[in-house]
Amino acid sequence: MGGRLSAACSAALIFVSNTALAGSWLDSGFLRPGVHADFNEVRVGVMAYDRGLFSTDDFSGVVLNGEMVFASPDVLEAIGAPRPYVGFDFAIADDPIHFVYGGLTWDFRLTDKLYLGASLGGAVTTASNLKDPTTYKALGCKALFHLGAAVGYDVTEKFTVQAYADHFSNASLCEPNNGAEALGVRVGYRF
Repeated sequence: MGGRLSAACSAALIFVSNTALAGSWLDSGFLRPGVHADFNEVRVGVMAYDRGLFSTDDFSGVVLNGEMVFASPDVLEAIGAPRPYVGFDFAIADDPIHFVYGGLTWDFRLTDKLYLGASLGGAVTTASNLKDPTTYKALGCKALFHLGAAVGYDVTEKFTVQAYADHFSNASLCEPNNGAEALGVRVGYRF
């Protein structure tokens, strides 16, 4: 699972770095991280439970997502000025499990309004049966990694909308490692 994601990210980076557009985009400030580094932001959204790139789509339901993203501290400028975040996924489903998570998130400008987002952090789940549940994914551990990916559009300087996906996994540190995903849309307000 993680190998496929790493291979896809590596292929995308190689493609971008080898295109003629990459140089001009980088020179003009596009594809640079730290786009919204000076802003705090509140994000809320609705997502589909157990949906995503690596999901087997075994379960259904709704996930309410929320995040608080903080302005990037100066000490993080050397790694692209990511912004610290904390968030939650609250599932509304039969015998749901929920997640609380936090980490760092980067935004990469594509056009004046369009950007990509990538998040990396840790999470804790409310799942009680981690080995062989029947109504949700077997996650193996209470403590997990959190990955997030977004395509965002800045409606104004303060308001944004995103197509967003997140993934929770133990990276095979525990058995089993079925992972949990959600996919949907959310809006953000920067201040």
